[in-house]
Amino acid sequence: MSQVNEPNAADEMWLLDEPPEAGAASKSNPLDAAPWRVLIVDDEPDVHASTKLALMSVSYKGRKLQVLSAYSALEGVMTMRREPDIALILLDVMMETDDAGLRMARQVREDLGNHLSRIVLRTGQPGQAPESDVIVQYDINDYKCKTDMSQQKLFTTVIASLRTYESLVMIERNRRGLERILDASSDLYHVRSLREFASGVLNQISAILDVGADGVICLRQTGVHGEIAPVVMAATGSYAGINQMSQVPAPIAAATARAFVDHKSHFEHPLDVLFVATPEGHEFVILVSAPWPLVDAQRSLLELFCSKITWAFDNLHNFEKQQQAQAEFTRAVAALFDALQAGQKSALGDALATLLPSLSAQSGRSYDADGLARGLQLAMGALRP
Repeated sequence: MSQVNEPNAADEMWLLDEPPEAGAASKSNPLDAAPWRVLIVDDEPDVHASTKLALMSVSYKGRKLQVLSAYSALEGVMTMRREPDIALILLDVMMETDDAGLRMARQVREDLGNHLSRIVLRTGQPGQAPESDVIVQYDINDYKCKTDMSQQKLFTTVIASLRTYESLVMIERNRRGLERILDASSDLYHVRSLREFASGVLNQISAILDVGADGVICLRQTGVHGEIAPVVMAATGSYAGINQMSQVPAPIAAATARAFVDHKSHFEHPLDVLFVATPEGHEFVILVSAPWPLVDAQRSLLELFCSKITWAFDNLHNFEKQQQAQAEFTRAVAALFDALQAGQKSALGDALATLLPSLSAQSGRSYDADGLARGLQLAMGALRP
């Protein structure tokens, strides 16, 4: 590879995005702060040395490069099998065989199923593997002649490849997140209680984010005295011991109250609060404390997930109300028959007062409790020997 002077700053700036804010690295996802991994596959040690020297000071979005070496196609495949998160492969065509690099490129794509890593072929004998044939027949991303590969061109190739790799990784993360949302939304329609639903939501959010996240779900509902206040439905992680609002730490309670007042989500690490309003007017918030700030794509996935679970919440809420009403109706019928069997005329009124509201709610008809009580009392007197 020919050596030239270092590219000047003006030549480089058009390739690079805005630098990260001061202190951002300490707050960011450690995966996003890790170095970009570049694999050199070439049987010439001098090529490894010169390439590493040229890339030694290169960084992209505040992340340095970690350069790995393989000296044969076989070693390169083994490295890719062991380290699938390599962003860029600088791959020689001719090594142990004339087409070793081409066969490795095919193995990476087809055998390993790696379609994210960028592959740039480098050859010292372009006539041996014509560019027009190679670029069509093999899933590679660029084709370079070593004699033309100046330091500036190498820099341009690397930065462009890293940018493309970053975009593909984000697309793949979003795709996996959407798959999890579809699976989770379907699963949540099979749970049988709101508390089971709430626990499932928190677990699915951790899966969507692909990290362990602590969380709390608070439902806003009317209390016994008519007041509207939040209640804890579920909690996970370091919040797992929280069962009622009096146990909720003040910052979480404040964030929850703010979301209910504003009727919108707030993403302010370390407390990210998702506000959810269902079609039937119920409101609840999901508070998530992730290890690092959420990126825009993760926020969008979470909001999409929340929009998909609202009907499941309403269905479960109605199901629980029906179960409660059925249980109350059964108890009232049992009390009525107990009174009839025991001949307790005075207890008939109380039993009917409990039974008839449930019967009216289910049948849509109104009943005269006093009249029915008198009729039953008369019937009991007539039937008694």
